[in-house]
Amino acid sequence: MMKITFIRHSKVLFNWGKTYNADSFDLACQAYDLSPVQEGEKMGIGRQSVYISNLIRTGATAKNLLQEDIEIIKTDLLNEIPLKAFINTKMPLPTIIWMVLGRLQWYFNNSNQLETRKNSIERINKFLDHILGKGEDCIIIGHGFYFAQMVNQMKSRAINGDMRKRIKNEELRVFVADNVFENKAIN
Repeated sequence: MMKITFIRHSKVLFNWGKTYNADSFDLACQAYDLSPVQEGEKMGIGRQSVYISNLIRTGATAKNLLQEDIEIIKTDLLNEIPLKAFINTKMPLPTIIWMVLGRLQWYFNNSNQLETRKNSIERINKFLDHILGKGEDCIIIGHGFYFAQMVNQMKSRAINGDMRKRIKNEELRVFVADNVFENKAIN
């Protein structure tokens, strides 16, 4: 039996604007990725591998929440699924429109997005293969949309836990993989 603990990064200290054109939306997405996070309280988590993405917010969250002597492993396999403007226009549109239509493009594997759903699922499964291959309890500090997609892949591998897709900042969820070495994706 292997325990996988998922923690969503701390709240990002960034205020989204109400409207953007294509260029300003892409710049806002970049600014969000570079923004600091709110400080949290230390968690009493035992010694185990901690995996984080290459994005600033997961590293800052690990530093804020975990003891200093815990080994942290960075991997781009955990990076949030990127989002960019769904169309090139100077016309300002509400932020929610940029986000929803960008994610719809991602969902339908539109090459306008930096990564398609197919690519994201492959990346998630590569990460799951890695940690399940090691068979050791671990902590993952990651991202909300990425986590929602990872839940689907965990279900297909019969990994058990709280499978609700929405996860709050600094929320901790524990999952259990019972048959670690038999636990391969069902395609």
